Amino acid sequence: MKRILTLFLLTLFFVATAQTTNLVEYTFKNKRGVNDVGREYLVFNDSELYYANISNDNNLNYEDDKLGKERFNYEPIYINLKTDSLYQNRIGILKKNSAEMKRFILVETKPVMSWKVTKESKKILGYTCYKATTKFRGRDYTAWFTPDIPYNLGPWKLGGLPGLILKVENELFDYVAIRIVLNSDKIPTLPTLQSFEKFKTKYTLNQSIEYNDNWLNFLRSNSLASLPQGVKVIEEPLRKDARELSFEE
Repeated sequence: MKRILTLFLLTLFFVATAQTTNLVEYTFKNKRGVNDVGREYLVFNDSELYYANISNDNNLNYEDDKLGKERFNYEPIYINLKTDSLYQNRIGILKKNSAEMKRFILVETKPVMSWKVTKESKKILGYTCYKATTKFRGRDYTAWFTPDIPYNLGPWKLGGLPGLILKVENELFDYVAIRIVLNSDKIPTLPTLQSFEKFKTKYTLNQSIEYNDNWLNFLRSNSLASLPQGVKVIEEPLRKDARELSFEE
């Protein structure tokens, strides 16, 4: 009897301590130029977070084995939630006046935002959400979060509110949650993103900005060189279409 009780308690312990995973699927809409709508996935548990824009031409659920989870469209993110270290696979040119584009790993501390929370509310996916605003890396954000799901996370690098962010709006793009799966043992993680933490060579935020700007300047130079002679060009900010416009904060 004592042995049966011990086994029963051990089973309860492992069930209680088994780590489950959560998923939020967002649409990402680029409002400048092409009306481009993609899908981005926030996958997280108690210790880590994965964020990626994954090609999903066949309209599959994230959990489906047929969805190629290595087909990243943008710059995927891995966050170690125990250390608050954020790792991101980015694109840039590491040497000025070079044309060699490379992917590299950025490491930075998980950003902290100062939000202004209002009493304005609306329903999203059946959850009561509250409006909050902030400025982050040069852009103004309006977010809608729900205290009913008490995770201070959201799409991309946004977070820090007392509840999960289900919608984000700014002048350049929108994120809208279209599906939420909580406490599931059927949500796969993304080991490729987790491997970012183990890369021997990682670069700081300042280095990343420099390399990314080198690439943007290269693209701009090529574009200008292809224009007919004498065409007047109104020069816009280099990062006008980037999610991170500036880094003064």
